[in-house]
Amino acid sequence: MSGEERTPSYLSVGLSVGGDWRVTCHTYPDRGPILTVDAAGMSLVVSAKQSTPDANHLDFAYALLAAVNDYLIACETHRFDAEEAANASTDVTETAAAVENRAA
Repeated sequence: MSGEERTPSYLSVGLSVGGDWRVTCHTYPDRGPILTVDAAGMSLVVSAKQSTPDANHLDFAYALLAAVNDYLIACETHRFDAEEAANASTDVTETAAAVENRAA
């Protein structure tokens, strides 16, 4: 080793979701569930370290649920705001055209 101070590793994974996705929760009679997110030819698998989820994993699952709910609400809000803005632009254009037609 060179003796230089080591910096910690860093990993960041991003997924921009298109139309090729699948989210599945696999359940089994003798072990905890496995959540999979498949998209873009990759799979993200989430499961408990132990065969039976413990309290820490349940806390994680609740936090994941809350974050996914927040994500859904933010996506819906953004989509509805964009649709309203597009409709407002269309209304303004149609109103201007109607005024021009009446003036003619």
